[in-house]
Amino acid sequence: MSPLKKLAYWSLPPLACLALYRPGLRAWFQQDDFAWLALSGSVKDASTLLSALFAPMAQGTLRPLSERAFFMLFHAAFGLWATPFRAFVFLTQFANLILLGALVERVSKSRAAGFLAAMFWALNGGLAMAMSWTSAYNQVLCGFFMLLALNCFVRYTETGGRRYLAAQWAAFLLGFGALEINAVYPALAAAYALCRARACLRKTWPMFAVSAAYTIVHFWVAAPVRNPAPAYAMHFDLSLFSTLWTYWAWALGPARLPDLAVGTPEWIGTAGTALLTVWLAGFAVARALRREWAALLPLSWFVAVLAPVLPFRDHRMSYYLTLPTAGVAWLAALAVTHAFQRRWYYKAPAAALAGIYLASGIAGGRLEMRPVVLRSHAVQALLWGTVRVRELHPGKAIILKGLHSDVFWAGVFPRPFQLVGVDDVYMAPEAELEIKPHPEVGRISECVIPPGILLKLLEENRAVVYTLEDGRLRALTMAYAVTARHRWKREEPRRVEVGQPSFAGQLGPTWYELDSGYRWMPRQASVRLGGPRSESERIYLRGYCPPEQTAKGPLQIAVEADGILLGVRPITKGGTEFELDFEVPPQLIGKDTVDVSLTVDRTFRTEGDVRELGLVFGTVEIR
Repeated sequence: MSPLKKLAYWSLPPLACLALYRPGLRAWFQQDDFAWLALSGSVKDASTLLSALFAPMAQGTLRPLSERAFFMLFHAAFGLWATPFRAFVFLTQFANLILLGALVERVSKSRAAGFLAAMFWALNGGLAMAMSWTSAYNQVLCGFFMLLALNCFVRYTETGGRRYLAAQWAAFLLGFGALEINAVYPALAAAYALCRARACLRKTWPMFAVSAAYTIVHFWVAAPVRNPAPAYAMHFDLSLFSTLWTYWAWALGPARLPDLAVGTPEWIGTAGTALLTVWLAGFAVARALRREWAALLPLSWFVAVLAPVLPFRDHRMSYYLTLPTAGVAWLAALAVTHAFQRRWYYKAPAAALAGIYLASGIAGGRLEMRPVVLRSHAVQALLWGTVRVRELHPGKAIILKGLHSDVFWAGVFPRPFQLVGVDDVYMAPEAELEIKPHPEVGRISECVIPPGILLKLLEENRAVVYTLEDGRLRALTMAYAVTARHRWKREEPRRVEVGQPSFAGQLGPTWYELDSGYRWMPRQASVRLGGPRSESERIYLRGYCPPEQTAKGPLQIAVEADGILLGVRPITKGGTEFELDFEVPPQLIGKDTVDVSLTVDRTFRTEGDVRELGLVFGTVEIR
């Protein structure tokens, strides 16, 4: 192959990927991105660095490379300039395309198949989320390690070179730092060995043991912090097959078009999926009947990398297709190259079906990526807009009104404002009626300012109201203040954010001054809340327990409401957040105001600080 052809061979798939997903380079941060960006602020020393890198977070995940280190390093170097983050995601995916092409070429002994596999993956719509949402980098990086490991294993089976075996192990072990799906890699290596190099099958057994050990440790470590939301419940029943079929249909492309493009007939998705399924499945079965087992490797890849997410039948997400679509692309490449080695009446249908695959992938990728990128730009405008509002109105609460539901969940609910040095930002009370709820993510009320507090702030000229229009924040304060007086009642809030200045009037006299969005309590402190409305409601406390408080054993916290003891609870783990809840006594139901008293059984002091410190509090709430 000439140098020019070789350059085209390796560069065209990445260039095609760039051409399709180019808008993703300009995407900004949203949703989970802000949690990972905030990690940098928690690092004070070696201990907190280790915690930031390895403590289980989110759904109990442990991804020190793809989420923790990636975001912390780039945030330290580039701040909130998103382009370097996005460029690195693209470069990693370009490497993945090259690795897939090299793997398919080596396994199939066909350069055309390797080129087409990389090209078909580059233009698959299943990459849309990974190429436009930075938090999906875990999928891309995991793919890099798995493809690198499998390439090395194939080279080992061909040459016997132990350096390839060592390189495979290094990539395999590093993959656990990217994503839990890496645990299925031994199954992929074993599948290849069964098809092409059975003498090397025994080399995969130790990796199965490592994956099993990782899985056990992961569930043991993650269990205490795993989110119990119903969407993440695991179902091991016949729904596994329906979920597998859904992802297969999505990966082919046409099935998603009716949902992504308004007005697209359902029959187009159904017919396109059926044609591509018959073509690819028929090719795989025909090759298997001829004992050409390597044709089944793409299907083994597709099923294996999907297997860990199949039990989540109520959480089917398109970014889970980032890696499985590599298997579909691989199989399609084999089918096309095999057809083009035969007569024209094989070539024509194969070319037409490949055209359907590419057209639906390109259209689906663009259609899915566009709202993600636009939403990220709206979040960017919102965040930098609050910075400007804070400059114009220092010390005043910022109230947001009329935001689209997607912008709320992507850029308000994650509470990213402290990343740009702004606090005291809330949604107006009507947001609970205007925003589409997503209980699997969280409660809208956590970001809403209570009507009573809002009325007081407006009367005292301590709040401004803004809405997001045409990419900028527009002031509504005067007009909103007039309607608010008629719409809302002055009543005590049933949720108090202890660490925000707008709620200072609800706190007793013993609380210490604000400290980075939180407040320290001494041995005893109190909060005034609106009373409970029914017997089903409870009092919730959320805050942070410093490690010093549990160094000598569990810290006891006693909670009273209007002098009635609700209970005494131990906090056993320091250096982490806590959430406690207590039953509401019947005699408190229907009261307008309840005084909640908090008492800890010991305090401590830090060097250079004369204060007696108890706990750090975030919220006290009745719901």
